Amino acid sequence: MKFISTLLLGFVIFSADAQNWKITSAYSLGAPRKEMGNNIPLVHSAQAGFLYRMPGVFNRLSAGIELGLGIYASKRIEQTFQFNNNVTAVLPVSYNSNVFNGAMQLRYDLAGQKSLVVPYVQAKGGLYNFFSNIFIDDPHDPDGCRALQQENIINDKTLYWSAGTGLQVDPSIFTKRKYRGRVMIDLSVNMVKGGELSYINTKRLMSAQDVSTNGGKPLSVQFINASTQEIHEHTVAQVYTSALRLLEFRAGVTVNLGDD
Repeated sequence: MKFISTLLLGFVIFSADAQNWKITSAYSLGAPRKEMGNNIPLVHSAQAGFLYRMPGVFNRLSAGIELGLGIYASKRIEQTFQFNNNVTAVLPVSYNSNVFNGAMQLRYDLAGQKSLVVPYVQAKGGLYNFFSNIFIDDPHDPDGCRALQQENIINDKTLYWSAGTGLQVDPSIFTKRKYRGRVMIDLSVNMVKGGELSYINTKRLMSAQDVSTNGGKPLSVQFINASTQEIHEHTVAQVYTSALRLLEFRAGVTVNLGDD
């Protein structure tokens, strides 16, 4: 985060000319691909960033930063845990899985700034972070078994790059009066690729005793029996490791901060 803040400050110092600045914001739908697509559902994110349009002959080229925060799972299920002496306990387990991304971005417009429809190509590079929080409720039976560590955090990150194409459309194109405004509808599609990272399997989440360990690593939590003080472990999730692969669809707006 310190690196991103320093980069943003550098852009501000670089130019006080507001007309060259743009604010971007979008809703992002990431469809996991290949092995990742077998393990997690769609990734929903909110993205925001800044772009600085280069002056002079390079005025079709923009550079900036982007930050995003999203979620790919939020579930609460009843898990049945089998203890010694054929004793079982049903405990609610909550799973919340999120993503964060931060990147530098380059965008090249394929039409002039006065156009009502501006196609563009773009490239990005930065950091993607997957993190999950698993919370295990205490049992209703005070003499039953409870988790020694109720909250477990799975956190992993990787460098990534993406490339794609998009289209900026002035809303006035749908009206009788055509004029170039400050707000543009922004639609894009991007291919996201990165290194390997670990995350919990939330696409086929079920009771721990029914989860297949094929290709995954069990995530175990220690439980203690309140009556006997016996400590034992039980699986609450499966951790998978694969390369970051997403096909990303975006819809949002781009706001020009000054007059062209």
